Amino acid sequence: MPLYTLASKKPFPEQIRFDIAQVITDVHCGLTGAPSEFVNVVFMTGYGMRRGTVLGVNGNVRMGGDRTAGLYEKLNEQMHTRISEAAQLEKSKVLVTLIGIESNWVVEGGMVLPFPGDEADWLERKNATHAAMGIGPVTDYI
Repeated sequence: MPLYTLASKKPFPEQIRFDIAQVITDVHCGLTGAPSEFVNVVFMTGYGMRRGTVLGVNGNVRMGGDRTAGLYEKLNEQMHTRISEAAQLEKSKVLVTLIGIESNWVVEGGMVLPFPGDEADWLERKNATHAAMGIGPVTDYI
C-alpha cells in the first residue's frame, strides 16, 4: 500500500516504466512520508482506453491519520504532472484517480498497515517480528 495500477493499450518501453514507477514512489513518499517499501506500481497493457486517454492511473492510498484533503489534492496534482512528464505525454492524455482506502483494510508483510503518520512504530514491530523469524530488518524508511 499504496497500490498504483496503470493501464494502457500498448506497453511503454522499460525505461519509461522505470521512470514512471520512480516518480510515483518519489511523489507519494515525498508528500505523505510513507516508507518507499509500501509503494507498489503495476503496469497493465492491452486495455481499451477512454477517448483521448493514453495512460490511466488508479492510486489506492491510505486515508486518515495525519492526511488532509489538501494533501490528497496536492498528491493528485503532482502525480498528474510528474507521471505525464515521465511518460512523455501531454497531461490531457493521462488520467489520474486517487482512491482513499482505510489503512486497516490492508495487510503488508503479514501485518495490518498503520494509520498514516504511525509508520515508524509499525516498522519497529515488523522488524522485531521478522527478526524473531530470522528475516532481515526493513531499513527503508523516510
